Amino acid sequence: MDYLLQFTSLSNFMPHGMCYMWRWDLLLLHVGSDVLIAAAYFSIPAAMLVLVRKRPEIPARIILLFVAFILLCGITHVINIIVVWYPAYGIQGIFKLATGIVSVITAAYLWPLIPKIVAMPSMQDLEKRNVEIETLNKKLESRLESLSTLAGGVSHEFNNLLTIISGNVELLQDEIDALDSRDKLAAIGQSSARAADVCNKMLAYSGKGHFVLSEFNLAEFVAGIEIVTPPGFHLESSIEPLVKPINGSKKQIDQMLRLLVSNAIEALEESRKASKRVTITVHSRYLDTDELQRAAFECHAEPGDFVLLEIADNANGMSKEVFEHLFDPYFTTRFTGRGLGLSAVQGIVRGHGGCMFVETQIDEGSTMIVAFPVVAAKTCLFREPIHPRPRLALVVDDEESILDLAESYFAKLGIKAITTSDTEVALNLVEAHQHELDLVVLDYLMPRMTGLELLERIAGIVTVDAYLTSGYTRGEIGEEAVRSRLTGFIAKPFDMGDFRRLFAGEE
Repeated sequence: MDYLLQFTSLSNFMPHGMCYMWRWDLLLLHVGSDVLIAAAYFSIPAAMLVLVRKRPEIPARIILLFVAFILLCGITHVINIIVVWYPAYGIQGIFKLATGIVSVITAAYLWPLIPKIVAMPSMQDLEKRNVEIETLNKKLESRLESLSTLAGGVSHEFNNLLTIISGNVELLQDEIDALDSRDKLAAIGQSSARAADVCNKMLAYSGKGHFVLSEFNLAEFVAGIEIVTPPGFHLESSIEPLVKPINGSKKQIDQMLRLLVSNAIEALEESRKASKRVTITVHSRYLDTDELQRAAFECHAEPGDFVLLEIADNANGMSKEVFEHLFDPYFTTRFTGRGLGLSAVQGIVRGHGGCMFVETQIDEGSTMIVAFPVVAAKTCLFREPIHPRPRLALVVDDEESILDLAESYFAKLGIKAITTSDTEVALNLVEAHQHELDLVVLDYLMPRMTGLELLERIAGIVTVDAYLTSGYTRGEIGEEAVRSRLTGFIAKPFDMGDFRRLFAGEE
């Protein structure tokens, strides 16, 4: 103890200033330099601690060693200033020793890291790789868009064929009396309906299907949907009635709800649980940016008020592996040939500008949550028909068989129809019959011009009720300027019921 007191004593030595002969210029030079160096040394650790907090992937141990080393260096320079007037050489030596020890430890820890640091890509390498990644992403987006267009185009072609098949089956059923023949026709009709359902799911997933949008209360709509479940299943609902309206397609949301309930039922069948419960919930909620970022797939909606549709089951839940492939087309944990349903749901949600969330827990069940943004402004609907009971209709489609089918449907309703597959001939027919023409039904995609382009030229000749028909669009029909010129949209494959509802006022 005496030795330590003597070692740190200030009385046995002269201050360092005497070595400078107390010259003011030497004092200013040395003391000023130590002040600047100490200030810099004390500021560097603060910057390094901020760096560690902002970049947690940087090894904290080496940073902390550097912080200790630099702080001790700063303290030694402060003591250098002190010993100019007070000869605390013992204390100065202790801090120099501590600095030396920490320096050796830092160097020993740093050298093995040098090869790893050298192997790290430079800023130029990172910039080059970022450019490569962006290029690959653009190529991937282009290929995905091509696949999406292919799916939409194939579905469009099949919808045309299915319209012809199912329509002629429907007409033949009214003409054939033999029960055996009618059963065979019914089987063909059912197969056509199933094929049409697959096409519609493909269109929904690709984003190329048409949604006839309208403003409505989702809670009231869901409450009015009748869903039949197998024996032993309990379907419950919790619906908040006073929700804000959304802008959506009732047909697509009905399809989406049934797909999600069907998916929940299939999961419950596999679970073998004694109590099988599916719960449908509708309620309002504000979603902020952080919540939207947790969506199951990319979501471009802005923070705000949403109406949430939730379908929950008490099945076995999903593993991480299943969850990662949940929305992949035709991925399924069941038998081959299934699995397009959730892909279609994904397309429907995207088409409505909404988001989807999935909550799942092993042995507890899963909850599918679809968030629809509330209506921000009044929706522009199709205009009201000028002629609720048309007498003469013009049908334009590049498929002759669809023209024959539409003409037969109109004939059953007592409406005369003139048909053509040529858009220029269609314009001539409009000019020739402009005084008695009440209605035009135009295919959306045709070789020379689209149905919208044809409608624009027809509008310059006569004002009539105008319907577009297709199974595939590029999205223009959702635009307000286009919708205001249309009386309605007929999705392919259509049937006699669609014509009765639209042109005869029958439900």
